[in-house]
Amino acid sequence: MNKTSNKKRFSISVFLLLLINTGAFLLLIMAYASFYLEPALFPWLPFAGLAYPYLLLANILFILTWLLYRPKYALLSLFFILIGWNHTGRLLQVGNGNAEPVAANDISILSFNIQNFIKFNTSSTKYLTDFENEEKIHAFVIEQKADIVCLQEVLNDRKDHGNFIQNFGKKIDCPNSVWRNYYQTSREKVDAIAIFTRYQILKSGYLDYDDKTIAIYADILVGNDTVRVYNLHLASIHFKKEDIDFISEITETQEQEKLKSGTKNIVLKLKQAFIKRGKQVGIISRHMEHSTLPLIICGDFNDTPTSYTYRKIGSDRQDAFVIKGHGLGTTYAGEIMPAFRIDYMFFDDLFHIKEFTIHDNISLSDHYPLSSRVKLKNNQPDED
Repeated sequence: MNKTSNKKRFSISVFLLLLINTGAFLLLIMAYASFYLEPALFPWLPFAGLAYPYLLLANILFILTWLLYRPKYALLSLFFILIGWNHTGRLLQVGNGNAEPVAANDISILSFNIQNFIKFNTSSTKYLTDFENEEKIHAFVIEQKADIVCLQEVLNDRKDHGNFIQNFGKKIDCPNSVWRNYYQTSREKVDAIAIFTRYQILKSGYLDYDDKTIAIYADILVGNDTVRVYNLHLASIHFKKEDIDFISEITETQEQEKLKSGTKNIVLKLKQAFIKRGKQVGIISRHMEHSTLPLIICGDFNDTPTSYTYRKIGSDRQDAFVIKGHGLGTTYAGEIMPAFRIDYMFFDDLFHIKEFTIHDNISLSDHYPLSSRVKLKNNQPDED
């Protein structure tokens, strides 16, 4: 009787575990689907894409658990992990981070969301007296000696803001620049996305969505070749301090009503951001299709590698992290969404990627800087 009872309890446990496992791999399938389907049509799928690293981990744990009790059931999660295995390489890279030798015809690029030159969100620097972080960012960018620098969230509304971009370009030895304020109503300050370069700029432009600039581009003369550089900054979630405080203070004892309203607010902001980015990448990808030039694409996408945003911009291009990155590709250094890669560098196939780095030892913003070194595949030997 005892054996029968134990066997029954074990069967129920296996059934419940199998039920939970089914939910885990179904969510994993939804994460894969979010890569292909536009958020405006399927607004809940991107939530699964956002949770992909955790869904992957959960399914790996199920494999290990089943190997101990019911090995044949381990094949369930293993199958669904393998059919989406290409997604894991966008999160983690091992053993391909070796930089190739430097040559005179290499092009070095830096991309960095500098969070207004200070380490907290602000709408004004007018009365700022502590410029330590701004000076450290200047020093870091100068040290990189990049040929092309793409910055997001460049803010200055002090007395000298009219000459700020020009002076910054001179400081970093990239005197040629293209920049545009996010909102054209911001006339008394620089609140912009910017490209700086030591090369000649032949042409430039911008792309707007809902009266906000989401991308700028510059056609740059590199030797005898012209390349187009895009700098993107796509829709953020716009979490306020109270949202961040709510996430960090979630407990089992929190008032049910407060928990419900706080969660609803977070979910709504995430949903709106997913839909906005889906529309924004439609505008940007259509613009890119008309270019006949080799493309370099940098920026803060505010979206993960398992997203519709990533596929629209990066699927037919080289992801510098996948080609030359190493380790966990974390680029977000803020208080929320830990261990996520939301900043990118993509290159057309006409480029050979020689080096890529996420500078995760630099704590000057809520993002880590990215740098890359490439050369154009023009069949010319490297110059020593």
